Amino acid sequence: MCSEENQAEDQEVVDFSKQAQWEAEADEDLKLPEVYITQLKFEIVTFTMKKEFTFRCSGYEWIEGAAWRFKNVIIDTSKLNPVGEVELKRISYHPELSLVNVPFMVLPAAEEAE
Repeated sequence: MCSEENQAEDQEVVDFSKQAQWEAEADEDLKLPEVYITQLKFEIVTFTMKKEFTFRCSGYEWIEGAAWRFKNVIIDTSKLNPVGEVELKRISYHPELSLVNVPFMVLPAAEEAE
């Protein structure tokens, strides 16, 4: 019985309807619940005037009126120094994200392609 209680404590309750963020120093491992990662099926690359932007999601759909909706979005928002080295590892989760008039490309997530 004790091992069942410990197992229940180890499993974090995940609410996919709420935004979340995880951080770690550059020399630390970044840990987030695996369930956020295992559901990702697509990698989205956007092409904007300023720079290319990439995120992963579990699904996407066309919204009437020239917009795309993406579900269960994970974005790497790590902080880089001027040389391009990671100073702070940061991942954020968003239940939904919409793009309006933004060109993008959809690729299968690397884990799904295998």
